[in-house]
Amino acid sequence: MSTQGDRIRELRERKRMTQEELGKAIGTTKQTIFKYETGKIENIPYNRLLDIASALEAEPWEILGWKQPLNDEEDIPGFISVPFISQKISAGYGEDFLSDDSITLKRIQIPESMARGVSDKSTLVSAEVKGDSMIDANIYPGDYVFFSKGMIKGEGIYVIAFAGDIMVKRLSFDGGQNRLTIISENRNYPVRTVDADTDGVRILGKVIGWIHNEMF
Repeated sequence: MSTQGDRIRELRERKRMTQEELGKAIGTTKQTIFKYETGKIENIPYNRLLDIASALEAEPWEILGWKQPLNDEEDIPGFISVPFISQKISAGYGEDFLSDDSITLKRIQIPESMARGVSDKSTLVSAEVKGDSMIDANIYPGDYVFFSKGMIKGEGIYVIAFAGDIMVKRLSFDGGQNRLTIISENRNYPVRTVDADTDGVRILGKVIGWIHNEMF
């Protein structure tokens, strides 16, 4: 049975790229690609897998070893079934607040490795992204983001409710002054700094990964 490293090597060779060329394409070194392919690094960050797939003009599920994109409730070893809800999340402006009554449209299988930092897997939810404010983080309109409801763990990308919208944004915390900086990964959108207590910001959960919409 082929490993994830085997599949990266096979796809790289199919593309007629060297390890050095692939490393440069995704902003790392030839030595790191060697470690990926030989299994010396087994837990490749999911976002890095997306970069590799893009550089190799392959689908992410080809690297993950899926026979096809998965979107059902069947229990599959090594995967977690995550509910996908009807509410869209704005990477921009103008989306309504995420409701606890949002309808679960289906369930999506994700690799357990994506959720290795989440202690309670039942908190995981997936939703579709609307808007372009996170495109520099490789989150595009129509992509599916996966987040852990209620999880606040360091700086990173979060789903938040603010000013009547529900958004996916990068957050930076200033605990000393209780300030929160809301950052879009698109220079066309402003950076906002708000008071975490008085400006009506609610952090709904931390994003643990995302999948591009062409997988479905």
